[in-house]
Amino acid sequence: MGMLGNQRTWAAALCVGLGMVCGSSALAHTSGHVTTTAKLAAVRETAHADGVLERDEAWFWDGETLDGQVPSAALCDTIERCPVYTLTLAEGGVRLRVGIDTPERTDTFVVDVIDPDGNVAGSDSTSNQFNSEVLVEQPVAGDWTVRVRPDNVSAASFRLRAKLETVRPEDLANQGERHVLLPNLRTVPPYEFTFVAPANPLNGLYPPDTVNPPLEVAGIAPLSCTADEMAPVELGGGGAVRCLRFTSGPINLGPGIYDMRFSLLEDAIAGNAYLNPQEALSRTVVGPKLQALHYSDGSVEFVPAGTYSFHPIHFHFHDDYVLSFELYAVTDPARGGLQRVGVGSKSGFCPADQLFGDWSAFMQGYETPGGDTPLDSCFSPSNGVIGLSVGWGDVYRWQRPGMYVEFGGQPNGRYVVRSIVDAENRALETNDGDNLSYAYIEVQGDTIQLLERGWGRDPWDPDKVVFSGPGPAQRADKSGSGAADDAASTTVTVDGGGAFDARSLVLLAALPWWLRRRRGATVGG
Repeated sequence: MGMLGNQRTWAAALCVGLGMVCGSSALAHTSGHVTTTAKLAAVRETAHADGVLERDEAWFWDGETLDGQVPSAALCDTIERCPVYTLTLAEGGVRLRVGIDTPERTDTFVVDVIDPDGNVAGSDSTSNQFNSEVLVEQPVAGDWTVRVRPDNVSAASFRLRAKLETVRPEDLANQGERHVLLPNLRTVPPYEFTFVAPANPLNGLYPPDTVNPPLEVAGIAPLSCTADEMAPVELGGGGAVRCLRFTSGPINLGPGIYDMRFSLLEDAIAGNAYLNPQEALSRTVVGPKLQALHYSDGSVEFVPAGTYSFHPIHFHFHDDYVLSFELYAVTDPARGGLQRVGVGSKSGFCPADQLFGDWSAFMQGYETPGGDTPLDSCFSPSNGVIGLSVGWGDVYRWQRPGMYVEFGGQPNGRYVVRSIVDAENRALETNDGDNLSYAYIEVQGDTIQLLERGWGRDPWDPDKVVFSGPGPAQRADKSGSGAADDAASTTVTVDGGGAFDARSLVLLAALPWWLRRRRGATVGG
């Protein structure tokens, strides 16, 4: 048998050994948006956005907290309330967008957008997502209804936004002479800190967050690291001693999609992929990765962009080293003196479009270049695609392997944890200077208090952007308050109660942030 035959045999054996189906084509991925024409019974209005949604105007408003399971619209207001909101359009437009945000992707809300004739024009859900959006093409003038159904939620809050577009953002991005549309990678500032390891030893597979509970009994947590993280380095483990675990992930806020391509079969046949026993528990097989550069005229070019690998615990392919983590001890709280005392793994990712990177910007696209569903391209050995659509992000929660920094031997005190995306600048993007985020924490024994988190180097960075609120990407600005961008344009009345001017809502929402800033100024000197 010749060299080519040997490589084909090795590739086939590798696929069988990894439990993968090595076909010649990738399975199709759909966005999950559904359009129906089912006629609904009259809906009960429980809240009303007073005024008219003008062309290119955006509304933002807070919903409420719901608890329960309403499996169909026919059961609304029997098992649990299904809040209803009215959007009045004086004129039609190119597209009506209605989005929802909830702090936990374990809570599933369904959003129905109902046209003036009572038909469901579009529907979407937050199943395994923090955000979802209904897109209605060519909406007509009249009173539209937005209904939020708690499909499966546990004391979950939500907020909503809406915009009537006259031009699609993707059409604007393609105007003018041919130009490249690059992504801009940023990170979700670390949060959900813990010293408790996950109980599920296969927590890297594709289960929802709910089947990754902490390994804790009667308040006692015997381990902070997973078995692969504690395994000796010479066996491919992390050699971890005490893992400070947290949640973080990448966001794409550029005009172009983050689109990485690979093919294990082609690389194995060509001799470009290799087995990697030195990192057998995290990067079993490694090969070259290409970045797909998308241009405004629809053309695509491919350039080298580092490596991909197969992760045996996550059981899918990863975009290598997309995130790096660092731990700094705070030596001078008054001036922001820091000393680097620990690092984390350079984590690979298989991200999916599960999180709006910027709630205030209606920039989210639906190109879906990657994904981490069990039938998606992160699992394909022949047509691998890893990426994020425009405006979307994702997080790996604290229970996933590699989501930690080494804390062994460190005393109680204050620390800064940094999350860095594309630290080695392997991806082409619009801005390499905004790839840092931070969390400022205090550790006392096994108790961790999150003092502040945001974009920037640390809390003393003059250009920092502070994040606040219950979700991964809610920022301490007017878009994070739940009020409208144009505060003077919208008044919200709930359940027939008194009307609050949106300026008052902004001030009330900003009060906790102002108090935190005051406390931070006192703490930091």
